[in-house]
Amino acid sequence: MVLSPRHARLLLGAIALGLAAVQFIPVFMGRALYEISLLSAHVGATTAIVYLMVGQSGRRKEGEGVPVLDLVCALLALACAVYFFRQGGRVAERIEGVDPVYTSDYVFGIVLILLLVEAARRIAGIVLAALAVLFIVYVFAGPYLPGPLAHSGMSLKRFIDLQVLSDQGIFGTPISASANMVFYFVIVGAFLERSGAGRLFVDLAYCATGRAWGGAAKAGVVSSGLFGTVSGSAVANVLMSGVVTIPLMRRTGFKANFAGAVEATASTGGQLAPPVMGAAAFILADIVGVSYGTVAYAAIVPAALFYLSLYVLVDSHARRHGLAPNKDLPLAESWRGFRERWHVLLPLVLMVYLLTSQYSLMRVGAVTMVAIIVVSWLRPVTRLGLKDIYAALVSGARSAAEVAVPSAVAGIIVGALVHTGMALHLERWLLDVAGSSLFVSLLGAMFLTLVFGMGMPTAAAYLVAAILVGPALQNLGVPPLEAHLFIFYFSVLSMVTPPVALAAYAAAGVSGGSLWTTGLISFGLAIPGFIIPFAFVSDPSLLLQGDALDIVRTVGTAVVGVCATAAASGGFALGRLSTPARAALFAGGVLLIVPDNASEIAGLVLLVLVMGWQLRFARGQAGAAGGGAAKPDACSETSTS
Repeated sequence: MVLSPRHARLLLGAIALGLAAVQFIPVFMGRALYEISLLSAHVGATTAIVYLMVGQSGRRKEGEGVPVLDLVCALLALACAVYFFRQGGRVAERIEGVDPVYTSDYVFGIVLILLLVEAARRIAGIVLAALAVLFIVYVFAGPYLPGPLAHSGMSLKRFIDLQVLSDQGIFGTPISASANMVFYFVIVGAFLERSGAGRLFVDLAYCATGRAWGGAAKAGVVSSGLFGTVSGSAVANVLMSGVVTIPLMRRTGFKANFAGAVEATASTGGQLAPPVMGAAAFILADIVGVSYGTVAYAAIVPAALFYLSLYVLVDSHARRHGLAPNKDLPLAESWRGFRERWHVLLPLVLMVYLLTSQYSLMRVGAVTMVAIIVVSWLRPVTRLGLKDIYAALVSGARSAAEVAVPSAVAGIIVGALVHTGMALHLERWLLDVAGSSLFVSLLGAMFLTLVFGMGMPTAAAYLVAAILVGPALQNLGVPPLEAHLFIFYFSVLSMVTPPVALAAYAAAGVSGGSLWTTGLISFGLAIPGFIIPFAFVSDPSLLLQGDALDIVRTVGTAVVGVCATAAASGGFALGRLSTPARAALFAGGVLLIVPDNASEIAGLVLLVLVMGWQLRFARGQAGAAGGGAAKPDACSETSTS
């Protein structure tokens, strides 16, 4: 027995509208809900959405029905939402560990936990689900375990009390951030997409870079970066903007694997770029206990360095392979598209203003959504009708589910870690492995974060790493914001890190290239991004903290260093770079990025030596050509790779 596709779409739409109504009641009616009422509605609705849109073996295709078992799971999730929604007043007044746990609490609590674990497996992969099961078992098996793994254990009553009747489990900090912050900006992204912002960003980027060296790839970098700031998902960004940018790159001479890699890396970086960044950034702000504006402000320079490196690398690659500018490239259509849609940017300007004016994120997201609808009516091409508004709400709810379910499961893991003492054991283990070396600790944190991020959405990868790795970094003296931004960056970069580089694999599907080769090239393009987090942990000037002169000096040398590493990776700087020159230039760039006087001087010396050699070689070529005796050599930009 199967629920028909039409009825499944209607049910999903009804759930999305119901969720939107619950989420927007506090904003527009001034009627605050009990916290657990809001969070339970958020968790139950998004869990139900997962069962309707994702089957046991993958996402359902268009026109595919929903098996009766999945329908039952969706309805049970909604039943759990209704039950805990009605417990809001009771939970707000009860004393944890003292007041009784009812039989209905056991029933609905156990059902919700089971539904969440399976939903997490479907939407975020086996790693997160397996971790949740492991820690649930660990909670009850503690007295029977050997050595440092042992703990006093926990009764079922205490477990249910913590997980579903307090703010230390499912309804803890991760899901609170998802419901109170992430949801509203996911909806904003869905409305922007529906109003034509994605096409606007492509047109804007193509007009700005289309006639430059490697113009189509540069347009892909700029447009994917712009749209990535509001989409919140690297894979979704690839699938939305890549269908336009990748064919443009292919038509102008870029090979399929490289074109897909550029799009994947640019789309991934969008989650690092203010003003919106990815969903994980909102969760980060809530965990660290700072405003989202503080996080976005600190991320400005690292995000700019990431995109600068990618832009310069594309330019260097284009020059090395002779992908010269096409001055006759027709841009009329792109200019026309830009003129038709430029007003869609106005709500983004309003959003930035509201963010910097200390309004609540809930209100900022809601007002921005209304502004998008109003502004869209200025021109017919962007006008949002009732069907478009409905489609945007459904699309936003589907995207919110990809954050909410992993966040709720992360809450289960957090509760288990804290109340069994395992969090302290993990912290001590990482500190013992690293000793007193901050650099070794950072390497270990990077590796663990990338491993946790394999096959998982960024928000889920960040949550797991923040739980398991964050405390150890802070114990070594890394301030909370720097520690969590470090983890956040590598959670994002896991999307282009083999062996499971989800963004790269999505781009390969669009370009027709090899999954593995596209993933490896994406990893190579993102390498400067792997250096930046180590730099801002060493010197917070890169996060715009500290003395103004130090900030200017550190940012200036980092800009030069990033350009040097990117040019070395692309293989061109005043001419084609030989292998030794590329290695020396890359090393010089890394030394310049590292905020230390001695390393900066060494990096500058290497940079001057390489560029001096390249300039001399270029002049030698020109002189030989003038004498009529020159032949193409290894540094000629027109020679083949």
